[in-house]
Amino acid sequence: MSSRSHYGPPRDSDSDSSYDGFYFSDDRKRSKPAPYVDPEQKLYNAVLDGDLQTMREEMQKLVFQVDQTVKGGPNLLMLACREGHYEIVEWLVEKAKANVNRQLDSVMPLMMACDSQNKDPYVAEKIVRLLLRHGAVVNVSDKYGMTPFMFACQNGFTGVVRLLIKDVSFDAVDNQGCTPIFHAIEKNHVEVVKLLVEAGVNATIANNKGYTPTQVAECHGYYDLLEILPRPASTYLVPTHFLGYNTLRDHIPRIFLKSDCPEYFQELNGILQSINVGNMVQHFAIARTSLAEFLVMDEESLRKVGIEYPIYRHKILKGILDFHLHHWCNSSIARVKEKDMDNFYEILMIAANHLQHLVIIQASLRFVLKNQEENQMGHPNETQLATIKTNVQGYRDVLNQITKTVKYLGSFSPPQNPLFIDFNEILAERKRKKVRNYFKYTTIILGISVFICLKCKWFS
Repeated sequence: MSSRSHYGPPRDSDSDSSYDGFYFSDDRKRSKPAPYVDPEQKLYNAVLDGDLQTMREEMQKLVFQVDQTVKGGPNLLMLACREGHYEIVEWLVEKAKANVNRQLDSVMPLMMACDSQNKDPYVAEKIVRLLLRHGAVVNVSDKYGMTPFMFACQNGFTGVVRLLIKDVSFDAVDNQGCTPIFHAIEKNHVEVVKLLVEAGVNATIANNKGYTPTQVAECHGYYDLLEILPRPASTYLVPTHFLGYNTLRDHIPRIFLKSDCPEYFQELNGILQSINVGNMVQHFAIARTSLAEFLVMDEESLRKVGIEYPIYRHKILKGILDFHLHHWCNSSIARVKEKDMDNFYEILMIAANHLQHLVIIQASLRFVLKNQEENQMGHPNETQLATIKTNVQGYRDVLNQITKTVKYLGSFSPPQNPLFIDFNEILAERKRKKVRNYFKYTTIILGISVFICLKCKWFS
């Protein structure tokens, strides 16, 4: 067969026939191109398999630098630490002089060794000892806040925990506010928890959700750990983000998506601290009391929240009264300066300040009305009533204007968190899909059955 493809009129027809089509000769068999293989694939596989000889040969063939990344990911030392191949780690560190503190995407070899896929604690301890002997940094964290010590606690590497425990910070937290003991409790590593408690770890520090290690152990039902962990009088600690402004949602909770923190709880905490009863803030945090609710509380509502002793209730009520009696002045209200008109963030924060003041004014009016109805504030004269009526009308006009602004700004906010996943809707959709498939296949089976019956009837 010719190596070239021919086309033209069919061979069995005259060249001057009226045939207008074309024909092609037999298709040529073309070889498929070989799939692409990364030149570093064999080197990568050698490290995963623990094949030191092949790894050295491939490094020499590729002229591969020891601290260079493999296939755009970790380097050789990180891979060997992750897979738990001590011989390769030893050769890379002592012979090839690999950098034990090389950081890639916030990860370091010591972290990989403490989070090794090889769950043999003896091998992990040998690798960690080797890295520490060559100057590996211990107190470092990745982008999730995880430290090598946290990884060791999480994996239950008791020997590694003993190695690192003298040089680490027990109060270091990850991005979820969890200290190392949380990671040991989550995986029910009794020996590690015992080591941490004996070393003096503070087991009362709460995570970002307000739970202590003891509460986590109770939640999982790890009763053997409860015998080791200390039992403080109060196991609930107020989450740190309840005590200070962290996000824009905390400043403007009524416009943006609601946060986990009660509305203006930070100001409530400030009031309690100013009257020297800051230790009572946990009761209001558990009850999720907002600032507006706090400012109109009476003795009965304080008792329901959990303030047992009358002396503390009276002190808090005196603090609420003093807050309402605090003198207002024009300088209390933030204003937009002409030179700051182009700064949207500043304008937004000023609007947030106005909204907060309006919430406080509304609470003060409710406080006055409530105590007036209970005849706790005496009988005002006609002049005072007229002044109050004028002020209330002025507040009402301002509130109406602010309400319109709030609705306008709220129209820019999504109805719910964009990352929200409705699992109930997912399950319902799965059920609907099953029902549709059931009817679909049932219809097909019935159609086939009817067709067979009709065929049988014709043949008979």
